[in-house]
Amino acid sequence: MMNLRQLNDRVSRVRDGATSFGTLLGVVLLAVGALAGGYRWWSTSSPKHEETKAILYTVARGDFVHQVTERGEILSSGETEIRSEVKTKNTPGIAILRVIEEGSKVKKGDFLVQLDASALEAERTTQQITVNTSEAIMIEAQNVYETALITQKEYVEGTYVEARQTIEGEIFVAEENLNRAKEYYKYSEKLASKGYVNELQLEADRFAVEKSSKELEAAKTKLKVLDEFTRAKMVKQLKSDVLIAKAKWEAEKKSLELERQKLREIEEQIADCTIVAPRDGTVMYAHKNDRRGDADFIVEEGALVRERQIILLMPDPTSMQVEIKINESVVQHVHPGMPATIVPVGLDDQELKGTVKTVNQYAEPSGWRKANVKEYKALVDLDETTAEVRSGMTAAVTIECAQIPNALQVPVQSVYAHGDQFYCFVFGKNGWQAKPVECGPTNDKFFVVQSGLNESDRVAMNPRRFLSQVELPELPPEEKQRAVPQREGRPPTAAGNKPTVKVANQSASGKPNSGG
Repeated sequence: MMNLRQLNDRVSRVRDGATSFGTLLGVVLLAVGALAGGYRWWSTSSPKHEETKAILYTVARGDFVHQVTERGEILSSGETEIRSEVKTKNTPGIAILRVIEEGSKVKKGDFLVQLDASALEAERTTQQITVNTSEAIMIEAQNVYETALITQKEYVEGTYVEARQTIEGEIFVAEENLNRAKEYYKYSEKLASKGYVNELQLEADRFAVEKSSKELEAAKTKLKVLDEFTRAKMVKQLKSDVLIAKAKWEAEKKSLELERQKLREIEEQIADCTIVAPRDGTVMYAHKNDRRGDADFIVEEGALVRERQIILLMPDPTSMQVEIKINESVVQHVHPGMPATIVPVGLDDQELKGTVKTVNQYAEPSGWRKANVKEYKALVDLDETTAEVRSGMTAAVTIECAQIPNALQVPVQSVYAHGDQFYCFVFGKNGWQAKPVECGPTNDKFFVVQSGLNESDRVAMNPRRFLSQVELPELPPEEKQRAVPQREGRPPTAAGNKPTVKVANQSASGKPNSGG
């Protein structure tokens, strides 16, 4: 294409050679055409013109500060919880009859809450009757045991001895009768030999001897049965009666003790219905909201309180902390020990210093309104406090996660994700170039560039606009399936007539989403 210098040389030669007017006119028309074509080429291909379509950012170095800011509630880390110690026993709860006014300053032992004890008082009356009945049964069992002991001793030392003495008397009489019968029989034999006693009388005396002998043997057998069998049987039976009676007595004593323990517990529960201050301090109501943010429990007269439920709080003003919830996109950057700045709402932007105390490892339960948002609870201790800082106040907490001096940085919107690789579209003399970059930490506004860019490079803040003018590597099939096609009418890529893909610009954390 002819430039201006060549055009001037040709015009000079025409003038010097006395070229005809027609030739001169043709040269002039050719020059006009050359100028028009040059302008058209310059207007479409000039980098300056292309630059007007881009929002450019000049890469520079600076101090990188990564901060995470969340809102939370100021709490007392040393607060005293006032709970209901009354058992509900298959009921929705115990009603509050009276409660001290919130914000009241109390001394140790002052009245705080009065719970409804009417049901417990009725239960105490019933239990007192049960205790009296159990005590009567226990006394009866004790008497049975003591009677069994007496019966055992009575038999061993009385009844048995008496029965043995009676049998021994029978043996003595039987022996005496036997001896007398034997003497009569001998005398009858002498008389019979002389003819004074007939045979029938002699036979009767011999029968008397045999009878007395049998009676003696029966008496001895009776004594043997008494010593070897009856006594052993009775002693064992009586011992068994003693053991059974003792066991029943012990069981009744245990039952009585259990019933008395139940009565004491009921009396303690009635006493627990009146709650007093465990220490000096200021009273705060322990209202509770459900997962949707609606009121789940309001401390007021008539409200039902479950067992072990917190009713009141007595915060310690000298030990305060902030409870915050950190989004899952940035929770990996927050660790215990990091410094923080706390700005309580309503204190004229007063800034207080703090330190991250704990960060939960697991996300908090979320309701249906935030089903896809995961948050992690963290506690930030206040290193300093003032009298105006109170439990329950809202505060903004800014945590300093990282500081990198003189770091090379680019805005997060200038980083384009293609597959697993990040790119920045750099504008230069030869137009656009997609440079792979290695990104470091981000603070939702800037990325720290660890490699891939230089200072003074100009990168596009709207890289998706220039996808058709850069060359990007081919993605594997599985990445293409996750890609979102561009709108119709978008020009083909510089690498060929293949459709480009549309990628979401940034995630909630400022980290580019995958462009695959």
